[in-house]
Amino acid sequence: MSNIKLIALDMDGTAYATLGNYVKENIEPINQAIKIGKKVVFVTGRPVHAEVNKFEVYEFDKDEAIIAGFNGALIFDIKNDRIIDQKPIPKELVTKVFEVTRDPKFAQVEVWGYSTNFDVAFVNMDVENTFGLKHETAFFHGRLEIVDQNSKLTDCFKFIVSNVDQEYIDLLKELGLEVAWHPGSMHAEVNIKGINKKYALEFLKDYYSLEIENILAMGDGANDIPMLDYAGLSIAPANANDTVKAHAKIVMRETNIEGAVARALYKYVLGE
Repeated sequence: MSNIKLIALDMDGTAYATLGNYVKENIEPINQAIKIGKKVVFVTGRPVHAEVNKFEVYEFDKDEAIIAGFNGALIFDIKNDRIIDQKPIPKELVTKVFEVTRDPKFAQVEVWGYSTNFDVAFVNMDVENTFGLKHETAFFHGRLEIVDQNSKLTDCFKFIVSNVDQEYIDLLKELGLEVAWHPGSMHAEVNIKGINKKYALEFLKDYYSLEIENILAMGDGANDIPMLDYAGLSIAPANANDTVKAHAKIVMRETNIEGAVARALYKYVLGE
């Protein structure tokens, strides 16, 4: 019997199609793992309430279903509509991000901030005219507020920033923010310093009274690297880039669309 007790799954590019729906092949093994007492937690950059998540296909524990959204900034029980833990970016820093982005040298940078008011997101321009942010509308159906100097901002769980360069990334880090990005990428995910997918796994380890060796983590993107480094067993699908693969103990032959999660669960958890 596998000693894995917690299965932490990234969504986009891992258990799901990128920016899309679940991969059908993964549903049965995920549900089998749940039925034999394994904790399955999606640890994702997505908002936990996005309709496209379709969490209803999974047979979560009848008492609780935990999702770690916004890269660990919100740990949420979707069964009981309950916040378990939250670590947002304070509104003072949110304000500062929008202020520095107004510098003409960052005119191309696109900013999307997920408010702690689940029905509101803050952006720095009309999303219809953006290069990289329009895809976020697949996950959010609330009110988009274009920020100006008179806007009343709130704490935010996470920023998505697009059309960024090293100078802008360095500036965000100087402000005290955690940035998941690698050179050459046009997009970055931003949280308060210290909040990332490793934080989510640390929280869940303590919440469920587990050891590191009891944790399997699987992901494909830059924001998955902290949890891949932390987990006892770390796995990347074949579609992950080489940087991410270097942080995984195992690289699957299958891509996310080919059911890499299913194959990993059958082999390393279900023993088939």
